[in-house]
Amino acid sequence: MPKTSTPSHSTLPVHWLAALLQVSSGVLADSAAPLGQINEYLRISGELRGRYEAYDVFKPVLDPARGITANNNDYAFGALRARVGVALTTPSVDGFVQGQYSGFYGMANGTFAGPPVGPLGLGGAYFRDSGQIDPGQVFLRQAYVTIKTTPWGLPGGAFKAGRFEIAEGLEYKTGDSKFDTLKTTRVSQRLIGPFDFTHINRSFDGFSLVYDQPGYNVKLDAAHPTQGGFNIDAQQEISKIDLFYAALTSKRDTWLPGTEQRLFYVYYGDDRNIVPVDNRPVTARLPMSRQNLQIHTVGTHLLSVQPLGEGAVDALLWGAYQFGDWANLDHQAYAVDAELGYQWTQAPLKPWLRAIYYRGSGDSNSGDGTHETFFQVLPTVRAYAKFPYFNMMNIQDAFVQLNVTPTTTTRVGVDFHYLTLTNEEDLFYGGAGATSRSGSWGYFGRASGGNSSVGEMVDLSFSHNLTKELSWSLYYAHAFGDDVTRSIYQLKNDADFGFIEFNLSI
Repeated sequence: MPKTSTPSHSTLPVHWLAALLQVSSGVLADSAAPLGQINEYLRISGELRGRYEAYDVFKPVLDPARGITANNNDYAFGALRARVGVALTTPSVDGFVQGQYSGFYGMANGTFAGPPVGPLGLGGAYFRDSGQIDPGQVFLRQAYVTIKTTPWGLPGGAFKAGRFEIAEGLEYKTGDSKFDTLKTTRVSQRLIGPFDFTHINRSFDGFSLVYDQPGYNVKLDAAHPTQGGFNIDAQQEISKIDLFYAALTSKRDTWLPGTEQRLFYVYYGDDRNIVPVDNRPVTARLPMSRQNLQIHTVGTHLLSVQPLGEGAVDALLWGAYQFGDWANLDHQAYAVDAELGYQWTQAPLKPWLRAIYYRGSGDSNSGDGTHETFFQVLPTVRAYAKFPYFNMMNIQDAFVQLNVTPTTTTRVGVDFHYLTLTNEEDLFYGGAGATSRSGSWGYFGRASGGNSSVGEMVDLSFSHNLTKELSWSLYYAHAFGDDVTRSIYQLKNDADFGFIEFNLSI
């Protein structure tokens, strides 16, 4: 009688795994399926980013009597950021869970000069908010559920709740690479963003409502931000900050050909036990736990791209007005941005030349009971200050920008900025909004010395996609300081910042 053959132990796991894949997908394994796609409902995603940053920035004189206790301005460090997520997609319900690891290597001490000067480069900002951050941390970056209303007879509606990203101004994409590039780099996240350039980022806990139609998009968000940005303990929510965002966007081609317009409203309420930074004497400022900030922002943008000659002309107008309470002061402020560009799409390298003027209001009188410095809320600040020793508060930024495309996968850009303070009676501000529940306001201000000229900045950026999943980039900037920076940083009045970065995603 012949023996019955029994599969060896070495082959059992292989057969078990194949069967499991067939059951989970409902079909035989398809080699053409996207990487990470488990079945028609489930997908695993991953991101890995490595960056090496180097700084040789402005340097102040040590002055312990004024609180300037460190001036390490020349340093470098490395950082890794890894994310793993699982996405569920069904006709009625979507879900997403994403964890993140952030790790820093070789971070230098002494890079936070003290409150009168603030951080010396971004290393000082990480050190100020996180302390000793060489050991990495793992935290929950996103975890949300989205309920779609289409199965209930209301196409285009969705309700999201949990922890997620908010990127105001990027409520939808057109599918046109030029138009969407402008939306991403010159419209979105001016006031609210995930601060993705940092190695820690920012998330939001709350809910979101969307109603998307072919001609328009309506978006409502209500949330508390998490820690993050420069604070490596990003698991914690900042519950004492309330954020509300509403936007009505007329999609491209609905109102005018090649044009979109958005009307938006932002509410920011903050009652942390922290003293906000403004141009009053420190003794005149009250902690927000006694009189909180309640800032209302209303604004609009108009973005248009039109064919013209052998290329396309683009134009952007953005503006915002603010009112409310700045602790025990009235708050009234504004910001405007005007941009014009032209790209020769048929010429070699496809050169794209743009001119930009931005003005964020400053405060001319610290004793008149009204705070007039534009407040940038919770932005992705590096999108508008690539070398972020400044931000969009009390600043005028006039610059020209040239981008070229040597190949379909390579992009090179050069910017030249001329920076001045809007009002020399106000401070020279930096920072990117709240990153901590306590101890750090999120913005810092440096006395201008009665000067207005900040100086010039030139930067060069390079990016190259090796594959669909792998890319790398280089960045270098040099700042030429002028009267404002000279009065703050007496030992070195110019600054350099550069990095090399690699990104892998599936």
